[in-house]
Amino acid sequence: MVRILVGEDEETMRDLLAKLLTHAGYEVVMASDGEDALEKFYQTAFELVILDWMMPKRDGLTVAKQMKRERPIKVLMLTAKNLPADEVAVLVAGVDDYLAKPFHAEVLLVRVQKLLGLIQGDDQRLVFYPAELNVRLDGTPLSLTKKEYELLYYFYQNQQRVLTREQLVLAVWGMEAETDARTVDSFIRRLRDKVGTAFIQTVYGTGYRFEIPKK
Repeated sequence: MVRILVGEDEETMRDLLAKLLTHAGYEVVMASDGEDALEKFYQTAFELVILDWMMPKRDGLTVAKQMKRERPIKVLMLTAKNLPADEVAVLVAGVDDYLAKPFHAEVLLVRVQKLLGLIQGDDQRLVFYPAELNVRLDGTPLSLTKKEYELLYYFYQNQQRVLTREQLVLAVWGMEAETDARTVDSFIRRLRDKVGTAFIQTVYGTGYRFEIPKK
């Protein structure tokens, strides 16, 4: 299941986001301020982070910059600021998307799906269904375990990037997992058996790179 971290200090909005995202099939972890969001970010692997800009202790922009320095992560910023200069400040800082409050629930969900790569064009070979932990390759469902799904999805989110085994362990299994390079290699072999060897390329001495080959 796709895991999303939400940093929001207003209790009513926090509850609304939790219900909305959970109902849409995501696993949601809530944080009430910037420091809480950073602490949870370091403890668990997430596919997406949603941050309110004006959080106490550390504001959302500062938190987003620090998260981006630590690992590849998609960040959606929520804010009551809606001037063009505010949007420019967010995007220049490296945040992936920006949504001004108040917003419609369906707009938020579409932004989330887009950032997660779940809105595909007709030319996309892989389609992910996070609520069911299901993936279709060229229209055919793949039989994946939970960790295989999470590993494949992380590769998909980081296409054409060279990822080390250490990055994969942190992103998929987390900091506290007793997982080593041999475990990663074993999962890679299993994924190759299911999606095909052309998708996951070995970069010798470094790690792996994921690309979607044309038919």
